[in-house]
Amino acid sequence: MATSPNFTATPKIAWSGNLTTGTNTYDGTSGTTVVFTAGSSGSFLRSLELEAAGTNVATVLRVFINNGSAVGTASNNALVMQYSLPATTASATVGTPHVTVPLNLAIPANFVVRVVLATSVSAGWQISSVHGDY
Repeated sequence: MATSPNFTATPKIAWSGNLTTGTNTYDGTSGTTVVFTAGSSGSFLRSLELEAAGTNVATVLRVFINNGSAVGTASNNALVMQYSLPATTASATVGTPHVTVPLNLAIPANFVVRVVLATSVSAGWQISSVHGDY
């Protein structure tokens, strides 16, 4: 039993790059992209921050936690959240929507957070994680 609170020691931000390809998977075995890997003492994942890179159709973001083992084995992956992403339109005068996906999860050491879009989009979504290592 813990007798004192545990706070993150090292704040971190990681990102996935620009996601455009969709894979309608519910088991996390294919098409997923790594957002971050938890540190050797575990990590706390506050949120995922998403920015549209231009014009996109609506889709769904699926968030998986992988136990650090083979991603192709469904039992190594857990679907922890699905989040609807709006259609977006590129504009020089109006910003595309910023989407925050709150998670507030303690991630065990060396586990991996992975994401996938359910359908392909044109311009893509850029995804950053806001987390800290214990």
